[in-house]
Amino acid sequence: MTSREKQIQSGIRCSEIGRERTAGLLSAAGIALLLLSGVPVPCSAETVSGVTATVVTDPAVTAPASLGKDAVQSIEGHYRDLVDLTAKVVQKNFLKSVEKTQKFEGSLFIKRPGKLRLEYTNGQVIVIDGKDAWFYSKKSSQAIRRTFKDFEQANIPVAFLLGAGAIRQDFDVSVPEGGTGGVLDLAPKRPGAAMNKLRLHTDETGRITRMIVYDRSGNTSDVRFSDVKEGVGLDDAQFRFKVPKGTEIIEQ
Repeated sequence: MTSREKQIQSGIRCSEIGRERTAGLLSAAGIALLLLSGVPVPCSAETVSGVTATVVTDPAVTAPASLGKDAVQSIEGHYRDLVDLTAKVVQKNFLKSVEKTQKFEGSLFIKRPGKLRLEYTNGQVIVIDGKDAWFYSKKSSQAIRRTFKDFEQANIPVAFLLGAGAIRQDFDVSVPEGGTGGVLDLAPKRPGAAMNKLRLHTDETGRITRMIVYDRSGNTSDVRFSDVKEGVGLDDAQFRFKVPKGTEIIEQ
């Protein structure tokens, strides 16, 4: 066994770790959940060993933003008046530190303003009720609660849909080299944003079919949407997180 393999099997220690108790969320797919949530990622690599790495390529962006103007208007028009939606999600998280990719599947529920529920098939759940964001792991019986300010602050890729009606307000828009108006690169205008860039793929109606989030550490989250249903009349109760009995709550 090489030293690299031993390092992956034994776990990698990170300077970001501030509390030992958070490591409990690493059971099953905890690393990717924490990557999603913006919580410092504990360094055990057990959950990523043996998974084939898939790096999302990032061609240089050279085309002027004006080429994507129609696409931006189409996206903003589509999501500005959107009340709610449901969708199936397939997500691949590439973790640069261990050169591995994890794949997750789940169901997404969104209701504007500010409500989101994402249920993964592995028992991980993310719930935003408009005020708080909850990140729950059934296997570890732990839940992290954070105040939700905006989708960038929470660093939850799918939560971008909550603000997709005002793209030009928060992002500089361009078209990637060799791309079309249906593929856009969004760079946050706000200094110090969690993401470095967001790439959107859209259909002819302005609906987002895929998004790729690039963070400043070289990690990516590649999310694809399918079976999208809009205007389904979701109940607000679906976005209230009920803490299961025996769950440890970690406030952040």
